[in-house]
Amino acid sequence: MSGTSYNGYSWAQRMKIIPAYRRETGQHAPFQGEACLMCGDPDRAPGEWHSEDYSEPFSYEPPASMPMCKPCHMRLHKRFNAPEGEWSLFCRHLEAGGYGREFVALYPTAKRARIIAALRDGDSSGVEPVRPVTDRTFWWRDLTMDPESLAAPWARPRPLRPRPSQDSYREALKSLTLSDTEQAMLRLHANAPRRAITMRALASAALGSTSPSAANLAYGGLARRLAQTLNFAVDRRKDGTPVWMSVIAEGWQPESRPEYEWVMVPALRSAVLDGLPTS
Repeated sequence: MSGTSYNGYSWAQRMKIIPAYRRETGQHAPFQGEACLMCGDPDRAPGEWHSEDYSEPFSYEPPASMPMCKPCHMRLHKRFNAPEGEWSLFCRHLEAGGYGREFVALYPTAKRARIIAALRDGDSSGVEPVRPVTDRTFWWRDLTMDPESLAAPWARPRPLRPRPSQDSYREALKSLTLSDTEQAMLRLHANAPRRAITMRALASAALGSTSPSAANLAYGGLARRLAQTLNFAVDRRKDGTPVWMSVIAEGWQPESRPEYEWVMVPALRSAVLDGLPTS
């Protein structure tokens, strides 16, 4: 957990939230006296909390941030490299009313392996009921198990920094005269899996070209006009030059794929899917 990325946020970005909270509130940590929002343990240690969202401005309320006991917190972050089936068993333990701190005692290593094997065969009888569960949703069941989510911008609940609203994007697109090619690029990007696409893929699908630079020129030109229409302050490189594409997407380099990808910001995607103005 320490030193690692999570939900598309670097360790450096994640570490900003605690001092920001203390500066803004004058308090050491949020959620004092509140039970763990995963297992319901009322004896959560003071100062233990978790965030799913490290975009700025920071949010210190659920579902972005939440009180969480240390055992649940550790297992949530380590779910990607835990032994196969262990995260699922831990979730079932919580659904049976167990606290995070009780898991190891109730399920020693050998017993854990037997129950995980039985669960694969559809037999859940080995999961022990602990206490009734009321007024609690099992939100953690929807957490991704894809390790790419640790670093990928598509995993962020919000863009790293604020972007224009869906309505602002919609009005800006209406005010521009979009070519057929520009409309095609926007639609292809908005409909791409996880909102992510490479310039090579855009060039091939929208321009009939094998040149990523051709798509970069065409899409970058659209991005510049869009940013200027929105009066949006785009990201800048170390040399101060503008990254016009940052009004459209957040960029990243996947470790498992050779080419840079652009992840369309959700508000723009929604505006595009609502329907582009016809030229």
